[in-house]
Amino acid sequence: MKKITSVLLSALLGLGIASGAVHAADGSLDKIKARDKLIIGVFTDKPPFGYVDEKGNYVGFDTDLGRRFAKDLLGDENKIEFVAVEPASRIPFLQSDKVDLILANMTVTPERREVVDFTNPNLRVAVQVLVPEGSPAKKLDDLASKTLIVTTGTTADIWLTRNHPEWKVLKFEKNTES
Repeated sequence: MKKITSVLLSALLGLGIASGAVHAADGSLDKIKARDKLIIGVFTDKPPFGYVDEKGNYVGFDTDLGRRFAKDLLGDENKIEFVAVEPASRIPFLQSDKVDLILANMTVTPERREVVDFTNPNLRVAVQVLVPEGSPAKKLDDLASKTLIVTTGTTADIWLTRNHPEWKVLKFEKNTES
């Protein structure tokens, strides 16, 4: 198996929980309580945050957090429905009311903040580029002539597309494909 190392792409990014651009006054909480179920968008392929185990169960940090929200809001952690999302579908699922909230790590950006409400960041991460061990690549510009792989809709995808449109970027829909 090839070993990999990383090249730092950017500074630490704050990740928060996203909910639709709604406020309690619009009756959203009332709709959830009347439905008696909380619907949460989660990743299915990003351990330890959100994934589906070998038995088909949604598990991970994000799903545990979602169950706690259901318990606090509806009195039962099992009054929950998990909906599989991909990075690019997170915001559209919120906007179309397919989910009540997203628990699939999403970087808070000014553009995203315009269309969704975020919690305070609950995790700090760094976006990195993985290269083979011993690679001469030490900084991002060293990769300008290479093909980079990203997951569509991620911060890395958005940043590379905006800042280096001339670079060859291969995009995949699922984290596991990337």
